[in-house]
Amino acid sequence: MRRAADALSPEARLISYLLFIGSLFLFSGPVYYLFAGLVLALLLTTIEFRILKAGWIPVSIFLIFTFVSNAVHHPGRIIWNSGPVLLTGEGLELASLRTGRVLLMIAGVKFLMATTTVNGILGAVERLLKPFEKAGVPVKDFFDTMGLTMRCFPLLKDSIARTYKEMMRTEKPKGFWEKVRLTALFLLPLFVESILYPEVFFTDGREREKTD
Repeated sequence: MRRAADALSPEARLISYLLFIGSLFLFSGPVYYLFAGLVLALLLTTIEFRILKAGWIPVSIFLIFTFVSNAVHHPGRIIWNSGPVLLTGEGLELASLRTGRVLLMIAGVKFLMATTTVNGILGAVERLLKPFEKAGVPVKDFFDTMGLTMRCFPLLKDSIARTYKEMMRTEKPKGFWEKVRLTALFLLPLFVESILYPEVFFTDGREREKTD
């Protein structure tokens, strides 16, 4: 299954994912959701576990919130009513449906991101939207800017980490608020520099790649 997915172009993978999202709203039944879940589970077994577990804490919190917010105080056949909590059969059914839909959407994008690079996805979207350039939409300029921004973020993060470690090593702040003050002192100029002179980070990144 993984080899079949790798054989597809980034455009085909992206379109397949969008069609999958549409099918979750078109066929919103437990049988289809179960079938889609089984297929996705087989696909996800081909991905490294470290990729699968990345971000599972915020995803779990979001899924719990989605279920609880849809389950409580929904009109229907009462199952549990204690104080401020009211659970109904219809509420539980709706919560299970919507939580399952969100879970499948997240699992699908996990597989998409694991089999396609970010640059590949951006390139696919650019090529799919290219016909709109005839209508005057600056598609190429937009995605060129987005690509530069995504390249700049990792370099900016590395620069912040290096500066922070060096500052803490030389200043040796005492107490939480002293650390906050020092952090603010170097973050603001760094962000201003990244906006005014972003080419500095790209130059630094290329020089570090040569020395590594």
